[in-house]
Amino acid sequence: MRELQEEIRYFLPGPTWVTEDVREAMAAPAIGHRSPEFKELYQSVSRRLPDVVRTSKEVMVVTASGSMIWDMAAASTIRRDVLNLTNGAFSERFHTACKAWGRDADKVSVEMGQPIDPELVREALRRKRYEAVTVAHNETSTGVLNPLEDIVRVVQEESDALILVDAVSSLGGARIETEAWGIDLLFASAQKALALPPGIAVVSLSDRLRERSEAIENRGFYTDLLRFWKKHCTGFTLTTPAIPQIRALDRQLDNMLAEGMEARWQRHLELRRMTEEWAAQRGFTYASAPAGASPTVSCLKPPAGVDAPSLVQRLKEEGFIVGGGYGPWKPTTFRIAHMGEVRVADLRRLLAKIDELVESGDGLGG
Repeated sequence: MRELQEEIRYFLPGPTWVTEDVREAMAAPAIGHRSPEFKELYQSVSRRLPDVVRTSKEVMVVTASGSMIWDMAAASTIRRDVLNLTNGAFSERFHTACKAWGRDADKVSVEMGQPIDPELVREALRRKRYEAVTVAHNETSTGVLNPLEDIVRVVQEESDALILVDAVSSLGGARIETEAWGIDLLFASAQKALALPPGIAVVSLSDRLRERSEAIENRGFYTDLLRFWKKHCTGFTLTTPAIPQIRALDRQLDNMLAEGMEARWQRHLELRRMTEEWAAQRGFTYASAPAGASPTVSCLKPPAGVDAPSLVQRLKEEGFIVGGGYGPWKPTTFRIAHMGEVRVADLRRLLAKIDELVESGDGLGG
């Protein structure tokens, strides 16, 4: 990993910290999005993204949040029957998007904090045939990493359903082998483990998905994955893109590939282990199941006498930003995002500051 001069004190589960060199890349002069200069930039990004996504296919960039890709998936890959795997707020929203498009959307749902059991998926696929199965690889709301490889294998054993993967907060921080595992749609937002400014998403499509999508009518315009893909194949984007964010991506790809994906995944695992060991020693407990502990975000309950929202606020006053709990867990948990460009030294400073605040007890009463 390159040597950074800046300290990172920002541990929000998105948007994550963007390093100075990547911020500076956004300040380049404007270029037209139909110019040869943009085509060269876009093709440079498209050629290198497969190394991050782990596919031999080109990967396209869409100017949209990851949430937009839920709509694109529902519109472009499903005519009627879809199975949504849900275990938190964002996987539930994927289900909501499918229903909003009038799809017959069933759920395999487990409680917040638990990973999806692949055998529950097997049982559902034996009851009914589905065109697609959706899964959030990493549930940001609870800090749970689902066993994606095992889930994909079960889907392939039991059906011919397309496999649609929300990798919004895992791509770049957790191992994903898109092509080797047989994932049909994989997408991620820029502002999570990729450590980029918000505004763009990266999208990988399998040949099988594109073939099936051709048979679906009324895919919309901005929600038509094939329309985007066909324009991508010409070396351009369908609509006016967020060019500064694509410049940032171009610079960040240099950084990520210089570090190497294996090393990057290992760094995120090291940060998770560091958080786990600290929490065990200090009386903090994971709100999520140990078997599903995410390498990119930890959701923690503080010890008795420490109020989670007060801890988040006191850290902010001391110059450290962490995430609050999400949804029903908001009053009792907080989230540390150890993703993107966070280093061991950065995380160590945060944990030391939490120790200091807890020991003083100042403003933390629960």
